[in-house]
Amino acid sequence: MRGRPPANLANRPRARRLPELAVLAVLAALLPAAAPLAAGEWRAVPDQDLSIRPGNILDFSALVEAGPAGKHGRPIATPDGHIAFEKKPARRQRFLCASQPYGVEEGFPEHETADRYARQLRLHGYNLARFHFVENVLMHGRSKDFDFDPVQLDRFHYFLAALKREGIYWMLDAMTSWNGAYGDVGPDRWADRRNVKLGVYLDPQDQQHWRQMVDQVLAVKNPYTGISPLQDPALLAVITVNEGGLNSLLNHQASPALNQEFGRWLVRQHGSVEHALKKWGVNAAGAGAVALPRREWTSSPRMADAQRFYFNMQARTHQWMSAHLRNRGYPGMISGFDNWFTVQDIATRAQLDLVAAHAYHDEPSAFVAPGSSIRQASSLPDKLAYIRDLAAGRYWNKPFAVTEFDQPFWNRYRFESGLAMGAYAALQDWDAICRHASGPIELEYGNNRGARHQYLFPYAAGADPVARAGETLAALLFLRGDVQASVHRLAIMLGNAYVFERQGGIGQLPEDIKQLALVSGIGVLWQGGGHDGKQGGAASATAMKMDLSINPDNAAPTGMARIARKIGKLLAIDPGGLGQERIDELKQAAILPKSNASNVNDGILESDTGQIHLDAKKRTLRVASTRTEAAAFELALPDGLRNLRIRESSGPALLSASSMDGAPLDSSTRILLIFAADARNSGMEFTDTEGRVLKKLGGRPVMLKTAKIRFQLRHAKPDRMRLFALKLNGERGVELPLKKSADLLDIELDTANLPAGPTTYFELAR
Repeated sequence: MRGRPPANLANRPRARRLPELAVLAVLAALLPAAAPLAAGEWRAVPDQDLSIRPGNILDFSALVEAGPAGKHGRPIATPDGHIAFEKKPARRQRFLCASQPYGVEEGFPEHETADRYARQLRLHGYNLARFHFVENVLMHGRSKDFDFDPVQLDRFHYFLAALKREGIYWMLDAMTSWNGAYGDVGPDRWADRRNVKLGVYLDPQDQQHWRQMVDQVLAVKNPYTGISPLQDPALLAVITVNEGGLNSLLNHQASPALNQEFGRWLVRQHGSVEHALKKWGVNAAGAGAVALPRREWTSSPRMADAQRFYFNMQARTHQWMSAHLRNRGYPGMISGFDNWFTVQDIATRAQLDLVAAHAYHDEPSAFVAPGSSIRQASSLPDKLAYIRDLAAGRYWNKPFAVTEFDQPFWNRYRFESGLAMGAYAALQDWDAICRHASGPIELEYGNNRGARHQYLFPYAAGADPVARAGETLAALLFLRGDVQASVHRLAIMLGNAYVFERQGGIGQLPEDIKQLALVSGIGVLWQGGGHDGKQGGAASATAMKMDLSINPDNAAPTGMARIARKIGKLLAIDPGGLGQERIDELKQAAILPKSNASNVNDGILESDTGQIHLDAKKRTLRVASTRTEAAAFELALPDGLRNLRIRESSGPALLSASSMDGAPLDSSTRILLIFAADARNSGMEFTDTEGRVLKKLGGRPVMLKTAKIRFQLRHAKPDRMRLFALKLNGERGVELPLKKSADLLDIELDTANLPAGPTTYFELAR
């Protein structure tokens, strides 16, 4: 999460075209109001018990194959770029990932609690757990290198075994912390005392430190499984270093050692540093160290050399790390370099077995410190830029895992993220998605755990009813597969000439290419080689049929559009018309049907399956599939759903209806309804009226923003259907009134007037 670049890679507002800003202002004033119903007060969440009971409507354990994980052999990469198992190579498997499954602030759970959490994670539908900052937990309170807390090490091993028993696979960072497992960093393991992430590139001591971390954490025998994690078929992948790319690291902290190495590299490439400086157009200043660029975002000969240097250093480092993991007996998938989407960072990932990537919308500037701020912006007007970034960084011939994403608290529109990520991850046919959270679930409010598990924090989903509602919906859309994957493959052809010569390594893929992620399947094929003298994965992808190959250097179809793009780059705008030409090209190629509603100038992007529809100007996102229909909306009420029709709403919200008995939605006898708006802490305060700048985080109890909505659901046999408000753990509460006609259910939900207090879950059942 550290060291974000600017513009659409950073925690800064994106530049919008002036006409678009004007349209949004007009829409806000003139669109039919989405809030004729009165609601919006804050009421305390009444529930304490958050544990799901087997058999209730939130029991998603049927989505997770019974354990132990690894019983079909180790997870493997398939030739078509997905994940299967050694003993069942034809069986494709997707993964819904629980990030930091217990959190890391208080260590790993004792055995009984580990068993409970493992069972609950399965009941919530998670079949993968990503462990993060393991070394910080093991080294908490320790003053000697690798002096692991024996209690925490035992609990770590037991938790792995408990998850495996429940059918939940693991993804492990070999190193997450910039402090590694050094003991001289003081009591705060999160402070920047060292930077081992940079050190592993050149420093022999830090390189050996990384190897020792692998040997003492991943390569030691787990007494509860009988084998080491590296040998265990429950291990899906190893991330060598979390967020360890040089663009990210060097923009956070300079490295004199890498500056020196860059000077030596320039001598090898150009004959001398002076010759390099002359080619850059800089007066020669003498040999020796040449400072690598920091916080610079424009292409230049100097930047191109720096990015080539990063590319080579990252390849060299990944090779020795991979060799060490192989020498320790690990035959599985290895990944790394999981943040940033410059073209050089994308190119670096061609060497990986599995591509992992991180992206966020509207992160807090300083976590929960007073003065920390967000933009308080919906993700819909910028056409879900964080999801488009992810999609354009995916490789067709490799498994793809979104190992971190979020639209964090206190963004009031975070109800969008579960619908958006679940739907588009399914459309793109990705292999794993993982909302970044220090604890994706909680077993109860009022437990004896710390603040992050009692009330709302950024990057902590378990106590947040809105984030939990989104995760519930994502499980259905993505893991259950309610949203259909695109049958088309659009290939972005990347090579050295475009990445380094035209973009200086620091550029990004054009917006008119990235927007295609919202209409059809998209991914990268690397044509450049450069990691080991081979083609970097291109050859292994030749057997995969591509519907369209896209040269990003010539992505705009017409000459006039290419000129417009060049002008747009100079003026730092997104020139109009390019995106629509790309949509028209897909229609001409029969990749999109002629009936597809996509119109870039109107802000509309519709998937080639017809199931997902984004209207960026009206700020609506809707999904209509056989088993689930859902919508997130702000300025206007969405239309165009098949069986679900929203008539009135008191404000921005998420509404979904999902069949839970396997039948189509319009004939299901058990339907889960999700209705979520916003949640905050009691006593939370801001310095502004828009809720952007934090003054005081507040605390317990968690408060739900009450909301009111009226909608109709078409149903084949509505006469015997009943409506229940649910507790947050899925248990039925009070029965609610329900209007019925021949083929229609007319439903009004008012969370301010529920007898047991507000909730996000409701059930229709016969």
